[in-house]
Amino acid sequence: MTRLFPCLLVFLLVLAAPARAESGPKILVVVGTGGTEEYEVIFKETAALWIEAAKKGEAAIEIIGLDDGEADDHAKRLRESIAAEKSPELWVVLIGHGTFDGRVAKFNVRGPDFTDQDLAGWLGGYEGALTIINTASASGSYIREMAKPGRVIITATKNEGEISFTRFGRFFAEAVGGLIEADLDNDKQVSLLESFLFASKRVALFYEEDGRLATEHALIDDNGDQLGSRAEWFEGTTPTQAPSPEAKPDGDLAAQKVLVKNAYERLLTPEQTKARDALERQVVELRRSKSSLDEADYYAKLEALLLELARLYDAVKDS
Repeated sequence: MTRLFPCLLVFLLVLAAPARAESGPKILVVVGTGGTEEYEVIFKETAALWIEAAKKGEAAIEIIGLDDGEADDHAKRLRESIAAEKSPELWVVLIGHGTFDGRVAKFNVRGPDFTDQDLAGWLGGYEGALTIINTASASGSYIREMAKPGRVIITATKNEGEISFTRFGRFFAEAVGGLIEADLDNDKQVSLLESFLFASKRVALFYEEDGRLATEHALIDDNGDQLGSRAEWFEGTTPTQAPSPEAKPDGDLAAQKVLVKNAYERLLTPEQTKARDALERQVVELRRSKSSLDEADYYAKLEALLLELARLYDAVKDS
């Protein structure tokens, strides 16, 4: 009876999920093959958490891989869904097992598996804002294959060589739905960056408490340099380290992407959100370059940006 509960929960949540979004990104979730009953249950429970989070965030969600026939070609379905997608923002979430044979990294689905390069090619024609969250083993190569400016790429492993089962995905799915413990900056919402940091720390704690060496080390890349950053390189949500001395820190874009928004964020129009986010990123970049600027020039530029932000906030308050 206990094994039937997760499947029933997923079924009920699918029925309750909105067919179209009122706001928020479109979420495309691919649930891979479990191989064993234990993993099938874990993957279905994780998918259920995403369905619940999408409902709370008023986001459209499409699930590939739940309760489908054995003969289904899920790679083909994913390719067709991506080709037909017209939403301005898309999150692709992979839940399952990944493999690496020393040459090619694959994600395991019903029908033929697909490679990291396959998915990169299918997403090449998508013109909107893109986030890819691969919570499977052997997922680290997605950083190298898919990171571009304006994209957020999150992987459960630091490279394709970490092939053991990953626990990152379940923790991430719990956080992204607005888990209080994951709200590091106390703004009553949980960003993609906060979800990444929370899940990474929960994974590290799991292995520490179990007395085992960690076999998964998550990465995030949102500046397009294809290097990726570890959770240990952040203090709170502030990056303290970059992948190399020449690289820019990751995290700025992911910190602005939220599925379940707080009351104030829901007041902003998409245009206001886009303008606000761009101004905030300019402020962050300016502060990082403070040491190379004349003091008067720095404060003049900072004042101009803050005044623009103040005018935007006033417009939201008065609307």
